Amino acid sequence: MVLIDPIALTLEEADRLAEEANRQQGEVNRLLLAVDAADDSVAQAIQSAAGKHGWTNPTANTFVPIPGLVAPTDQVPNPGTLFGLRQQLMVRAEDMAMTVRATEKFEDDQGRHKVLYMQDGTRQVITEWNPYRASMPSMKLSETTVKHYGRDGEVISTAHSWEDLSGTKRLSTTWADGTTAYVEEWADGYKSGRVTTPDGRTGDIPASSPFFTHPIETTIGGALSGVDKYAADGHSIPRVSAAAVENIGVGAKYGGPALAIGVGIYDVVVAEDKCVASISAALGVAGGYAGGVAGGGFSSAGGPLAVGGAAVGSMAGSWIFGLVGTKVGEAVCPSPTS
Repeated sequence: MVLIDPIALTLEEADRLAEEANRQQGEVNRLLLAVDAADDSVAQAIQSAAGKHGWTNPTANTFVPIPGLVAPTDQVPNPGTLFGLRQQLMVRAEDMAMTVRATEKFEDDQGRHKVLYMQDGTRQVITEWNPYRASMPSMKLSETTVKHYGRDGEVISTAHSWEDLSGTKRLSTTWADGTTAYVEEWADGYKSGRVTTPDGRTGDIPASSPFFTHPIETTIGGALSGVDKYAADGHSIPRVSAAAVENIGVGAKYGGPALAIGVGIYDVVVAEDKCVASISAALGVAGGYAGGVAGGGFSSAGGPLAVGGAAVGSMAGSWIFGLVGTKVGEAVCPSPTS
């Protein structure tokens, strides 16, 4: 796979490198296909030569597979197929969408802000809110938001956590399609959650759900997720954390809490104990049944990968992240016809 180095870049430089990566991937693909053809030719020549001496292929045994009878599965996306080409584009899109090319920090009367600019032109804005930003105190403690913006300024997702004066901790996550996940933990330890879809369907996340006991930051990594190590502090729900991104700089990987929370919910509801796929084949991060290329769930032909062209990389990253909410809604709140 041809990926862009994790270095400081302007958006224009990142776009040019994406074009060059596409071109170089074409050259690499030609070499891969040539090696594959040569490998097949050698295998056929060996079998043909052996056949002249009476050798025949043994009959395949379904119960005890014999090494060499079945061609090995592809270890990398196969550029000889349309699906393989889409996989390559998806891997690069995910990598660009999670690689920081520049950062910015500033403070105003609303609070403290950190902006992570990604290689694909998207950005994630982490804000620690000033409780006295309005005419009346907000009555919210440790209020933090991570808002993910697309290349054209559209909102891809918003994750918002806070603690009220009664000690109840709350987390709200909204994705591009309008799907919302809301979880809370009361001061006495009781917790609950629910997912609501844009058309009004609702599904509960019960207190007994593994979602509350399987730390989100272990699903795709603490820094990558943007949530703190809440389980180690004796809490059951994730908290959006500015501290988690304090040391994230140029070249770092960051997916954000909305991605981590969505994958966490999807894993519990759909994958159960089968969380073996990766968030991205490019990153190789453990966990995440919902993850792009390896999981296959977000690789449908209806996405921007069907378009082709140099702009696919920047389009696909936003599309992948925006689809998380739809997948969560389908899993937790199935439609009556499903």
